[in-house]
Amino acid sequence: MKRREAFKNISLFLSGTLVLPTSSIFLNSCSSPDKELNWIPKYLNNDEAFLLNELSNTIIPNSDFPGALVVGVPSEIESYIFNVLEEKNINEFRDGLKELDIYLNNRSSKSYYDSSLLEKTNILNTIQKNKDSEIRKAYMSIKNLVVSSYFRSEVGATQVLSLIHISEPTRPERIGVGG
Repeated sequence: MKRREAFKNISLFLSGTLVLPTSSIFLNSCSSPDKELNWIPKYLNNDEAFLLNELSNTIIPNSDFPGALVVGVPSEIESYIFNVLEEKNINEFRDGLKELDIYLNNRSSKSYYDSSLLEKTNILNTIQKNKDSEIRKAYMSIKNLVVSSYFRSEVGATQVLSLIHISEPTRPERIGVGG
């Protein structure tokens, strides 16, 4: 198979999946956030960093493999945003985080942060399915950053991606993805 087609298959797989492993949702669904960060943000304020942590943990939770928090995805995203992007794009990222935070915490009487992992996953899946939503754009931008940062990490690149056989059609169940 040609390299271009392999990259296309990986891209389709990564962008087409909803929020990740159902099995880990049940394992982690009882844990509540401690509102502490396992990294020190250099540019983001604590609220922005905590939301990025929560989103990263919901998109790629711990499963048979370390999740996004364990491999340092939120700090990697922060570093990328503030060291690579122009001021306009940084402001768009921050505005997107702010809009998403407002949406997630004002949509019902229960805060997003107080929700179980399963509930958070359902909320994010609902946002992703609503193709005409402005909030979806902000969420998908952040999700793309989380997924690409995760698969650039050593764990994502060597352990998880090694399970995807490029020579055959990509099947989400090969790495426990689905819903």
